[in-house]
Amino acid sequence: MKIWKHECIYTFDGSFDGFLTVVFRAFEDKRQPEAIISLQESAQLPMGEIVDVATCPGQSARVRKGIVERSDHKNLRLVHVAFLSGLPESRMLLWRYLQKLFWDESGNYYRNMLDEDVYALVQTARQVRREAHRFQGFVRFQRTRDNMYVAAIDPDNDVVKLLSSHFRTRFPDREWLIYDTRRNYGIYFDLTSVQEVSMAEQAFSLDSGLIRKQARSLDEDYYRTLWQHYYDAINIMERKNHRQMKGSMPKRYWKYLPEKNR
Repeated sequence: MKIWKHECIYTFDGSFDGFLTVVFRAFEDKRQPEAIISLQESAQLPMGEIVDVATCPGQSARVRKGIVERSDHKNLRLVHVAFLSGLPESRMLLWRYLQKLFWDESGNYYRNMLDEDVYALVQTARQVRREAHRFQGFVRFQRTRDNMYVAAIDPDNDVVKLLSSHFRTRFPDREWLIYDTRRNYGIYFDLTSVQEVSMAEQAFSLDSGLIRKQARSLDEDYYRTLWQHYYDAINIMERKNHRQMKGSMPKRYWKYLPEKNR
C-alpha cells in the first residue's frame, strides 16, 4: 500500500460535501490527514499544521462519482450514513476506508468484511440507522399557537435528516419541525418540501424540550397532561420490567419524552 507523508490537520464546515472536498484535497496534495475536524469543533484542534478546506461542490461531486464507480450507489449511501455518526473517530475511519476504496483495483474492497475498516464502517452505519429508527417512535410533537407541530430531540448521532422521509409520509397534511438541540438545526416541512433550518435564539428548554409558553397552543399543556395520564393508565405496576423497558427505550432517549419528564 502507498505511504504518504507530510501529515496535517484538515478542517471543514461539518457538511458531508465539505468532508468529501477534504478527501479530494488530501488525494490531490498527497497528504495523510492526522485529523479531520469540523469548524464547530475548532476549539479542540490539536497541535500541528492546519489546512482549512472550503467546500467545493465540483470536487465533492467527483468524489461521489468515484465512490459509485468503485462500488455502487448503495455504498455511497452507506458512507453518508456513517458520516452522520457522533463518534469522534468516524471521520478518520471514513478517510481510511475511502483511501483503500480508491486504491483498490479489483472493485471488491467494499465487500470485504474481513477488512477492519469495512467492518467498522458497516457497524457505524448500522448504529446510526438504529438510532434514527428509534427516533421514529421517540419524537413527541407540541402544537404551537400558529398550528405548527414542533419537536425537540437530542440524539447521539446526527440523525435528524434521516427522519425526513418517515415523518413527511406520516404527516403530509400539517406543518412540522423536528429540531436537534445538540447540533442546533432541524428539518421543517411546509406542506410542500422539507428544508434544513436553524434558530438564532433558543426556542426550546434544553432540560424538558418544551417550546416557550407564549408560543405553545393554549391547549397544549392539557394534552400533554392527558398523554401522561394515559401512560400511567396503561402502565401495569405489577408487570413492570425495567430491564426490558430500558432495552426497548434506552434511558438516554427519555430526555424529551413527556411521559418521563414531569
